[in-house]
Amino acid sequence: MKKVFLLVILFVSFQFNTLSAQEEKYICLFIYNFTKHFDWPDEVKSGDFIIQVLGHKSVYSQLKEFTSTKKVGNQNIVVRGITDISEIARCHIMFVGHWQSRLLDDILDKIGNHPTLIVTEKEGLLELGSAINFIVMEGTIKFEFKKSNASKHNLKFDPQIIQMAVKVVD
Repeated sequence: MKKVFLLVILFVSFQFNTLSAQEEKYICLFIYNFTKHFDWPDEVKSGDFIIQVLGHKSVYSQLKEFTSTKKVGNQNIVVRGITDISEIARCHIMFVGHWQSRLLDDILDKIGNHPTLIVTEKEGLLELGSAINFIVMEGTIKFEFKKSNASKHNLKFDPQIIQMAVKVVD
């Protein structure tokens, strides 16, 4: 009986913690659009514009396809899917999937002071260090923004990002 109960709990929690394909598309669009509303320091504006996706294969696949012909300024966008924090390299945007969010402290240690926009998708992660956190409100993907977490990584942001966010924290 206990095993059946645990399986039901796992199934229900999985159902509530997974995103629909449409929500994943919105996340990809948001992540791409963040490249237009944040400004990275000059020292990282050469070479490729790197977006790393940790622990979310479908967002990785869709984002890679969506950005394959796009640029940030004169930088080609390269999307890398990673499955372990040991694979984290210098990047401009780091998207941390829901299931990997427990590793946020280690991810932040690995990134250090490098100018990286940290994007997550689990409630409460703004307080733990992400600058952008996706939430689902009324069946729609929205995002929260913490200005100090972006500034801590030497990122400047367009005031429009504040208007687009459903919650803004200093």
